[in-house]
Amino acid sequence: MAVQQLTIDVPDDLKDVLSGELAELGAAGIWESGEPNPGFTRLEIYFSSSPPLEDLRLRVESLFTQAKYPFPEIRIVDVQERDWLEEWKKSYVSFPIGRRFFIIPSWSESKCPPDRMPIHIDPGQAFGTGTHETTQLTLGLLEECPGLRTSQDQILDLGTGSGILAIAAALLGFGRVIGCDNDLDSVRVAEENIARNANGAVSVYCGSIDSAPSASVDLLLCNLTAEVIADLFEEIRRAVRPGGDAILSGILIEQRERIHAVVSRGGFSIREERTQGEWLGLAIRKSVDVDGN
Repeated sequence: MAVQQLTIDVPDDLKDVLSGELAELGAAGIWESGEPNPGFTRLEIYFSSSPPLEDLRLRVESLFTQAKYPFPEIRIVDVQERDWLEEWKKSYVSFPIGRRFFIIPSWSESKCPPDRMPIHIDPGQAFGTGTHETTQLTLGLLEECPGLRTSQDQILDLGTGSGILAIAAALLGFGRVIGCDNDLDSVRVAEENIARNANGAVSVYCGSIDSAPSASVDLLLCNLTAEVIADLFEEIRRAVRPGGDAILSGILIEQRERIHAVVSRGGFSIREERTQGEWLGLAIRKSVDVDGN
Protein backbone atom coordinates (compact mmCIF):
# COMPACT_ATOMS: atom_id res chain seq x y z
CA MET A 1 0.00 0.00 0.00
CA ALA A 2 1.36 3.45 -0.93
CA VAL A 3 1.60 6.35 1.55
CA GLN A 4 2.62 9.94 0.97
CA GLN A 5 6.06 11.13 2.03
CA LEU A 6 6.69 14.83 2.57
CA THR A 7 10.28 16.07 2.79
CA ILE A 8 11.14 19.42 4.39
CA ASP A 9 14.54 20.90 5.26
CA VAL A 10 14.04 22.52 8.67
CA PRO A 11 16.30 24.83 10.74
CA ASP A 12 17.43 22.94 13.83
CA ASP A 13 15.76 25.46 16.16
CA LEU A 14 12.36 24.72 14.58
CA LYS A 15 12.72 20.94 14.29
CA ASP A 16 11.00 19.94 17.54
CA VAL A 17 8.21 22.51 17.30
CA LEU A 18 7.44 21.55 13.69
CA SER A 19 7.47 17.83 14.53
CA GLY A 20 4.83 18.48 17.18
CA GLU A 21 2.68 20.40 14.71
CA LEU A 22 2.96 17.59 12.14
CA ALA A 23 2.04 14.96 14.72
CA GLU A 24 -1.12 16.97 15.51
CA LEU A 25 -1.99 16.88 11.80
CA GLY A 26 -1.92 13.07 11.81
CA ALA A 27 1.59 12.18 10.64
CA ALA A 28 2.13 8.42 10.93
CA GLY A 29 5.91 8.78 11.15
CA ILE A 30 8.55 11.53 11.24
CA TRP A 31 12.19 10.67 10.53
CA GLU A 32 15.38 12.70 10.51
CA SER A 33 17.06 11.62 7.28
CA GLY A 34 20.12 13.85 7.12
CA GLU A 35 21.62 17.32 7.44
CA PRO A 36 21.43 19.02 4.02
CA ASN A 37 23.16 22.18 5.28
CA PRO A 38 24.81 23.30 8.54
CA GLY A 39 22.10 24.10 11.06
CA PHE A 40 19.38 22.26 9.13
CA THR A 41 17.75 18.82 9.46
CA ARG A 42 15.92 17.01 6.68
CA LEU A 43 12.61 15.65 7.94
CA GLU A 44 10.70 12.89 6.14
CA ILE A 45 7.04 12.91 7.17
CA TYR A 46 4.71 10.04 6.33
CA PHE A 47 0.91 10.14 6.12
CA SER A 48 -1.11 6.93 5.73
CA SER A 49 -3.97 8.97 4.22
CA SER A 50 -3.94 12.16 2.19
CA PRO A 51 -2.18 14.82 4.26
CA PRO A 52 -4.09 18.03 5.07
CA LEU A 53 -1.84 20.05 2.77
CA GLU A 54 -3.47 23.44 3.26
CA ASP A 55 -3.32 23.20 7.07
CA LEU A 56 0.22 21.88 6.84
CA ARG A 57 1.37 24.74 4.60
CA LEU A 58 -0.26 27.32 6.89
CA ARG A 59 1.41 25.91 10.00
CA VAL A 60 4.81 25.63 8.34
CA GLU A 61 4.50 29.16 6.94
CA SER A 62 3.52 30.56 10.35
CA LEU A 63 6.47 28.93 12.14
CA PHE A 64 9.01 29.95 9.51
CA THR A 65 7.65 33.50 9.27
CA GLN A 66 7.75 34.01 13.05
CA ALA A 67 11.35 32.77 13.11
CA LYS A 68 12.19 34.95 10.06
CA TYR A 69 13.14 32.06 7.78
CA PRO A 70 12.11 31.85 4.12
CA PHE A 71 9.31 29.40 3.37
CA PRO A 72 10.83 25.98 2.60
CA GLU A 73 10.22 23.67 -0.34
CA ILE A 74 7.84 20.83 0.57
CA ARG A 75 8.46 17.78 -1.64
CA ILE A 76 5.71 15.11 -1.89
CA VAL A 77 6.11 11.57 -3.29
CA ASP A 78 4.29 8.24 -2.94
CA VAL A 79 6.23 5.46 -1.16
CA GLN A 80 5.44 1.98 0.10
CA GLU A 81 4.01 1.74 3.60
CA ARG A 82 6.29 0.50 6.37
CA ASP A 83 5.79 -0.85 9.86
CA TRP A 84 6.39 2.49 11.58
CA LEU A 85 6.56 1.02 15.08
CA GLU A 86 9.21 -1.53 14.13
CA GLU A 87 11.20 1.08 12.24
CA TRP A 88 11.09 3.37 15.27
CA LYS A 89 12.07 0.59 17.67
CA LYS A 90 15.27 0.04 15.70
CA SER A 91 16.35 3.61 16.46
CA TYR A 92 15.31 3.71 20.15
CA VAL A 93 18.09 2.04 22.13
CA SER A 94 19.24 2.06 25.76
CA PHE A 95 21.14 5.10 27.00
CA PRO A 96 22.23 6.86 30.23
CA ILE A 97 20.29 9.91 31.37
CA GLY A 98 21.14 12.29 34.17
CA ARG A 99 23.70 11.19 36.74
CA ARG A 100 21.85 8.15 38.07
CA PHE A 101 19.56 6.59 35.47
CA PHE A 102 19.70 4.28 32.47
CA ILE A 103 16.76 4.15 30.05
CA ILE A 104 15.98 0.69 28.64
CA PRO A 105 13.23 0.16 26.03
CA SER A 106 10.69 -2.34 27.36
CA TRP A 107 11.44 -4.74 24.48
CA SER A 108 15.25 -4.56 24.99
CA GLU A 109 17.41 -7.05 26.86
CA SER A 110 20.10 -4.44 27.62
CA LYS A 111 21.72 -4.60 31.05
CA CYS A 112 21.83 -1.58 33.31
CA PRO A 113 25.30 -0.45 34.45
CA PRO A 114 25.83 -1.22 38.16
CA ASP A 115 26.21 2.46 39.09
CA ARG A 116 22.83 3.48 37.63
CA MET A 117 19.13 2.77 38.16
CA PRO A 118 17.17 1.28 35.24
CA ILE A 119 13.94 2.76 33.91
CA HIS A 120 12.17 0.40 31.49
CA ILE A 121 10.10 2.52 29.11
CA ASP A 122 7.64 1.86 26.32
CA PRO A 123 6.46 5.36 25.37
CA GLY A 124 3.71 4.18 23.04
CA GLN A 125 2.02 7.31 21.70
CA ALA A 126 2.94 9.37 24.77
CA PHE A 127 5.67 12.00 25.04
CA GLY A 128 8.60 10.88 27.14
CA THR A 129 11.28 8.68 25.59
CA GLY A 130 13.97 10.46 27.60
CA THR A 131 15.85 11.51 24.47
CA HIS A 132 14.53 15.08 24.36
CA GLU A 133 16.56 17.89 25.94
CA THR A 134 13.54 19.16 27.89
CA THR A 135 13.11 15.79 29.67
CA GLN A 136 16.84 15.64 30.39
CA LEU A 137 16.80 19.17 31.83
CA THR A 138 13.87 18.33 34.10
CA LEU A 139 15.44 15.11 35.32
CA GLY A 140 18.79 16.80 35.97
CA LEU A 141 17.13 19.48 38.11
CA LEU A 142 15.03 16.82 39.85
CA GLU A 143 18.13 14.83 40.82
CA GLU A 144 19.52 17.84 42.66
CA CYS A 145 16.30 19.14 44.22
CA PRO A 146 17.02 19.40 47.96
CA GLY A 147 15.03 18.54 51.04
CA LEU A 148 12.17 16.47 49.60
CA ARG A 149 12.84 12.89 50.63
CA THR A 150 10.11 12.28 53.20
CA SER A 151 7.03 10.12 52.86
CA GLN A 152 4.82 13.15 53.46
CA ASP A 153 6.00 15.30 50.55
CA GLN A 154 3.72 15.25 47.51
CA ILE A 155 5.18 15.38 44.00
CA LEU A 156 2.95 16.14 41.01
CA ASP A 157 4.18 15.43 37.47
CA LEU A 158 1.95 17.66 35.33
CA GLY A 159 1.53 16.26 31.81
CA THR A 160 3.23 13.00 32.76
CA GLY A 161 3.19 11.48 29.24
CA SER A 162 5.02 8.16 29.44
CA GLY A 163 5.48 8.62 33.20
CA ILE A 164 9.26 8.74 32.95
CA LEU A 165 9.74 11.71 35.29
CA ALA A 166 7.25 10.45 37.89
CA ILE A 167 9.04 7.09 37.86
CA ALA A 168 12.41 8.79 38.30
CA ALA A 169 11.05 10.78 41.27
CA ALA A 170 9.84 7.57 42.94
CA LEU A 171 13.17 5.82 42.35
CA LEU A 172 14.98 8.82 43.86
CA GLY A 173 12.98 8.33 47.06
CA PHE A 174 10.46 11.15 46.82
CA GLY A 175 7.21 10.43 48.63
CA ARG A 176 3.64 10.38 47.31
CA VAL A 177 4.38 10.79 43.59
CA ILE A 178 1.36 11.53 41.37
CA GLY A 179 1.27 11.91 37.60
CA CYS A 180 -1.52 13.49 35.60
CA ASP A 181 -2.24 13.94 31.91
CA ASN A 182 -5.33 15.14 30.08
CA ASP A 183 -4.83 12.50 27.38
CA LEU A 184 -6.33 9.14 28.35
CA ASP A 185 -3.99 7.15 26.08
CA SER A 186 -0.99 8.77 27.79
CA VAL A 187 -2.41 7.84 31.20
CA ARG A 188 -2.68 4.20 30.09
CA VAL A 189 0.91 4.24 28.81
CA ALA A 190 2.10 5.81 32.08
CA GLU A 191 0.27 3.18 34.14
CA GLU A 192 1.99 0.40 32.18
CA ASN A 193 5.42 1.96 32.64
CA ILE A 194 4.79 2.60 36.33
CA ALA A 195 3.91 -1.10 36.75
CA ARG A 196 7.25 -2.00 35.13
CA ASN A 197 9.35 0.27 37.33
CA ALA A 198 7.66 1.60 40.45
CA ASN A 199 4.53 -0.41 41.07
CA GLY A 200 2.62 1.08 43.98
CA ALA A 201 4.96 4.06 44.33
CA VAL A 202 3.25 6.31 41.75
CA SER A 203 -0.41 6.99 41.07
CA VAL A 204 -1.74 8.62 37.91
CA TYR A 205 -5.01 10.22 36.87
CA CYS A 206 -6.56 11.67 33.73
CA GLY A 207 -6.89 15.40 34.24
CA SER A 208 -4.83 18.49 34.98
CA ILE A 209 -3.59 20.60 37.84
CA ASP A 210 -7.03 22.08 38.52
CA SER A 211 -7.86 18.78 40.26
CA ALA A 212 -5.06 19.28 42.82
CA PRO A 213 -6.13 20.78 46.16
CA SER A 214 -4.79 24.24 46.96
CA ALA A 215 -1.35 24.34 48.61
CA SER A 216 -1.05 20.54 48.35
CA VAL A 217 2.00 20.14 46.10
CA ASP A 218 5.52 20.22 47.56
CA LEU A 219 7.26 19.77 44.21
CA LEU A 220 5.71 20.23 40.77
CA LEU A 221 7.32 18.80 37.62
CA CYS A 222 6.15 20.71 34.55
CA ASN A 223 7.77 19.72 31.25
CA LEU A 224 5.31 21.30 28.83
CA THR A 225 5.72 24.44 26.66
CA ALA A 226 6.15 28.10 27.54
CA GLU A 227 2.65 28.86 26.27
CA VAL A 228 1.01 26.14 28.36
CA ILE A 229 3.08 27.04 31.44
CA ALA A 230 2.00 30.68 31.15
CA ASP A 231 -1.65 29.70 30.69
CA LEU A 232 -1.58 27.36 33.70
CA PHE A 233 0.58 29.42 36.03
CA GLU A 234 -2.26 30.74 38.16
CA GLU A 235 -3.28 27.13 38.82
CA ILE A 236 0.36 26.24 39.48
CA ARG A 237 0.57 29.07 42.02
CA ARG A 238 -2.62 27.88 43.69
CA ALA A 239 -1.59 24.22 43.92
CA VAL A 240 2.02 24.62 45.12
CA ARG A 241 2.31 25.24 48.84
CA PRO A 242 4.11 28.36 50.13
CA GLY A 243 7.80 27.46 50.24
CA GLY A 244 7.22 24.67 47.71
CA ASP A 245 9.19 24.07 44.53
CA ALA A 246 8.53 23.63 40.82
CA ILE A 247 10.69 22.57 37.90
CA LEU A 248 9.72 24.11 34.57
CA SER A 249 10.97 22.92 31.20
CA GLY A 250 9.88 22.90 27.55
CA ILE A 251 10.89 26.58 27.31
CA LEU A 252 12.88 27.88 24.36
CA ILE A 253 15.80 30.12 25.35
CA GLU A 254 14.26 33.07 23.49
CA GLN A 255 11.17 32.70 25.73
CA ARG A 256 13.23 33.23 28.89
CA GLU A 257 12.13 36.79 29.64
CA ARG A 258 8.44 35.98 29.22
CA ILE A 259 8.62 33.03 31.64
CA HIS A 260 10.79 34.99 34.10
CA ALA A 261 8.04 37.61 34.21
CA VAL A 262 5.31 34.99 34.69
CA VAL A 263 7.27 33.35 37.52
CA SER A 264 7.93 36.67 39.26
CA ARG A 265 4.30 37.83 39.03
CA GLY A 266 3.21 34.49 40.49
CA GLY A 267 5.27 35.00 43.65
CA PHE A 268 8.07 32.56 42.82
CA SER A 269 11.82 33.09 42.79
CA ILE A 270 14.26 31.35 40.47
CA ARG A 271 16.66 29.05 42.32
CA GLU A 272 18.49 27.66 39.30
CA GLU A 273 18.48 28.03 35.54
CA ARG A 274 19.99 25.59 33.04
CA THR A 275 20.16 25.40 29.28
CA GLN A 276 20.65 22.47 26.91
CA GLY A 277 20.68 23.04 23.17
CA GLU A 278 17.92 25.58 22.44
CA TRP A 279 16.00 24.76 25.63
CA LEU A 280 15.78 26.27 29.11
CA GLY A 281 14.95 24.62 32.44
CA LEU A 282 14.10 26.47 35.66
CA ALA A 283 13.96 25.40 39.30
CA ILE A 284 11.71 27.88 41.12
CA ARG A 285 10.41 28.30 44.67
CA LYS A 286 7.17 29.85 45.90
CA SER A 287 7.52 32.57 48.49
CA VAL A 288 6.34 31.65 51.98
CA ASP A 289 4.51 34.98 52.01
CA VAL A 290 2.34 34.07 49.02
CA ASP A 291 -1.19 32.94 49.86
CA GLY A 292 -1.61 29.46 48.30
CA ASN A 293 -5.42 29.58 48.36
